[in-house]
Amino acid sequence: MFKLPEPDDDLVILSAHRGSWEIYPENSAYALQDAWNSQIESVEVDARFTADKEVVLSHDYRIERESTGSGLLYNQDFSQLRQADLRDRHGRVFTDPHGRKAKFLTFSAALDLLAQYVSDDGRGYVMIVDVKAAVDDQDPTDPIELMQHCLDILATKANAKLSKAVVFKLKAKDAVDVGTILNRTTYDPGLIGGLIIVENPDDQNVKDSSYDPHEDSIYDQWNVAPFSIQFEMNQFYKGDGLQAYFDYIDQKQGFATYHESNYYPEGVANSAGKCCGNPPVFSGALQ
Repeated sequence: MFKLPEPDDDLVILSAHRGSWEIYPENSAYALQDAWNSQIESVEVDARFTADKEVVLSHDYRIERESTGSGLLYNQDFSQLRQADLRDRHGRVFTDPHGRKAKFLTFSAALDLLAQYVSDDGRGYVMIVDVKAAVDDQDPTDPIELMQHCLDILATKANAKLSKAVVFKLKAKDAVDVGTILNRTTYDPGLIGGLIIVENPDDQNVKDSSYDPHEDSIYDQWNVAPFSIQFEMNQFYKGDGLQAYFDYIDQKQGFATYHESNYYPEGVANSAGKCCGNPPVFSGALQ
């Protein structure tokens, strides 16, 4: 899992988007553990702030679809959120064989679960943390602050192997630039498993570049960062029109293609693309 591929290798890493959401409530302890127990290399989870700055796992900023609760997640304290029970993909309240309900999971608790799967043999499991930004003018979330909170929580675990099994993922526009990450966070590429920067075909800078990475200022900026970065391009919208990005042989930091499906839940990825270059590249594929 942590071995760098050869430059000519194609490396595909499967990542269960929100855990095993087909069976269990997405982003729940049940979904994460089932994915790792099934030997899927990584899970991708979604991190958000509650009103009292607890970091919880939730894809949606409204909680009706995911749970029996209602309203905006960022307006609710974690104690309020914990009163809700999570739903499965069909909208049914989930109950395990022992009669227990699934609850919103904190990032801290998710790390404790991951720690049980980290190994010494090079086949450790990984958690990709999708750091969510503000969704409207009322949402006070600063994604860089949220990332730093996650880093702080990870540091309290005092587990070097666990830290190397965590990868942070931000949209390029939310990450701002290399200097912002270095100046506003304690992110250390020597301690943390990795950083994924996401661009989408519909981003203005990508459109302006006519889908040519040589003309994409954001791509070039991150490509010369003083530490390894994985790039992710959502290919769902443009298909082969993005081939210039995937075949960009000048890239220094590696690249992941990312295919998305419009099946439920929206945005769940269902296949992995090739990667090229080094270091290892993480692709949001659903097995």
